[in-house]
Amino acid sequence: MTDVKRLVNISIDIDVNSANSLEDEESSESICEACVIDKQNRASSRKPHIRVIKVGELVHTNLVDDGKIPQIDEGFRYVATFIDDYSQYTITYLLKRKFDLKDELRNYLKLMKTRNTSIHRLHSDNEDEYADHQIIELLKEHEVK
Repeated sequence: MTDVKRLVNISIDIDVNSANSLEDEESSESICEACVIDKQNRASSRKPHIRVIKVGELVHTNLVDDGKIPQIDEGFRYVATFIDDYSQYTITYLLKRKFDLKDELRNYLKLMKTRNTSIHRLHSDNEDEYADHQIIELLKEHEVK
């Protein structure tokens, strides 16, 4: 945060009008202070991504609802995705109801087990569909964090 304050102070001390006139003496435009501050880079507030070293260590999942995808003729309204962070291997399930997520998650975990891969961590976008107590129990049963 101190770096940002220092950059703001530096940019405030710069006479933008005189710097602009050096580039183009005939230019009557001036650059405002807010424009200078807005164009400065900000430090990332996110923690750095920890690289995984094997398949199944981290799986990203999401459930997309019908407001974001066109409805398919068979009545599927939701899409559940599971993406392995290491291999980028992706499995997509079409769901008719949100309630079906638990069954497809169970199918995904079984599929990975048949491939001798255990899922260690499941990362979602913190929506309420993964907060269901049955899904939480299923993840505990398979030792998924």
